[in-house]
Formats: sequence, C-alpha cells, structure tokens
Amino acid sequence: MKYLQKGFTLIELMIVVAIIGILAAVALPAYQDYMVRSQVSEPVALLTGLKAPLSEYGADKNAWPSTLVPPMATPSAGELNATLVGKYSTVSKTVSGLYPSGVITATMTTGKASGGVLKLTTGNGGSTWSCGNTTVDGVTGSGTTIEAKYLPNACKP
Repeated sequence: MKYLQKGFTLIELMIVVAIIGILAAVALPAYQDYMVRSQVSEPVALLTGLKAPLSEYGADKNAWPSTLVPPMATPSAGELNATLVGKYSTVSKTVSGLYPSGVITATMTTGKASGGVLKLTTGNGGSTWSCGNTTVDGVTGSGTTIEAKYLPNACKP
C-alpha cells in the first residue's frame, strides 16, 4: 500500500517561519525610517508655504514681519498670517535676522525626530531659500538638527 504525504512537515513550517522572521527584522526598521521621513515632510511643507508671503512682505515693507499669527487671527501692523502648528511640528512665530537676511524655524513636536529643528535661510529677501544645511545662491543654512537621513533631498547637505 502506498503512503501519501498530506500537509507539511514540522521542519518545513519552521523554515518558513524563520524566513518570515528575517524579512520582518529587515522591513521594520526601514518602515520606521519611512514614517519619520514622512513626519519631517510636514515642517518642510509649513515652511515652504511661508516663502512666498514672506518674500512679498519683505519686498513691500523692506523688513520682515514682527510676528506670524495663526490664519484665523486678524493681523495687526507688522504681522503676517501663517499656519504655525501641524500634527508633528510647530513653526516659530518670528523671522530671525534683519531684512534681507532671514531664517524661519520649525521644531518637531512629536515622533522619533521630536525636538529636532529645521530652518530655511535666505540672504536676498526671500528670492531663494536654502533648506536645512544646504547652500543656495551663496547662502548656507545652519542650525538644522534633524538627522540628514530623515530630511527631504532638497534639504540634505
């Protein structure tokens, strides 16, 4: 009488479980880095949204606004409306530096990059901005403390 094998042996199942474990050990850190990079994209978007309004304000008034206020607030003289708070980051309420040089700052508030700082720097009144620690039109940004592996390509030194 012939014996027919039905199902898998214990060794075959253990090999499959080991392979899945190895793949998970490699994929989990890569996924966590991906999540941090996606969180860091938020302050980049918030700061990028400020570039044009700040440039226009500076060109019109020959100075940076004294304060950035939330979108629903009515701005007083010297103030500019801006989105300052996101899910993972907060934008500083002031532009540091004397016009035409200036720096706008965002700080990560949650996630693995919490406490990290991202800065956009200009030296020409907002015509061009350097993100992170990059150099654009002779202006080199500094003070960004978020690890380079989490920054978008435009912000990597």
